[in-house]
Amino acid sequence: MNTNASMIDRFFAVLLDLITFLGFAGGISMVVFSVSEINTEMEEAILSRNQLIKLAIVLIVAYFVLEVLLVRIFATTPGKLAMNCDVDFHMGNSMIYCIIRSFFKVICLFTVIPAAFSYFSASGNIDSQTFHDRIAKTNVTNSTRMPRFLGVLLVLAGIALLVLFIVTYHKVLGLNIQLGLSDFKIFSF
Repeated sequence: MNTNASMIDRFFAVLLDLITFLGFAGGISMVVFSVSEINTEMEEAILSRNQLIKLAIVLIVAYFVLEVLLVRIFATTPGKLAMNCDVDFHMGNSMIYCIIRSFFKVICLFTVIPAAFSYFSASGNIDSQTFHDRIAKTNVTNSTRMPRFLGVLLVLAGIALLVLFIVTYHKVLGLNIQLGLSDFKIFSF
């Protein structure tokens, strides 16, 4: 019998999802930059504050879309899969419930005060339901129907893409990091 996932597992699943989705978005951006003329422009430009805000909005929308699709198709996300969790829909896994759940999850996830209230209310709730779980009538269980190894691979791939994106475009993003990675052949482009 499935039992509800702990809030610690859910917290780490959300962190892994954020890193994974950000990594895949960075990987897609690198492909777009390399096949277009943006690549030559991007090496010399630094994104302005408005461009960074627009980029953040695009990433939030991408997170929302990926969350909806993955929960609808697989009833899990890479982070949940790596933490051996699954989303259980009480009213059936329909697209409207996935959209509602993901919409309120994104709102709670990217705003501090609702996120804190949602997390603490779920910690005190016997079903461990956050606000988005209550609204969409779902539970996150501590077992999954898919192999956990797949989730770990997806998370590791997302982390690798994120690191590669940051190393490649750190100047454009305005990050002033000196890791000395350009000395290694793998990072010399």
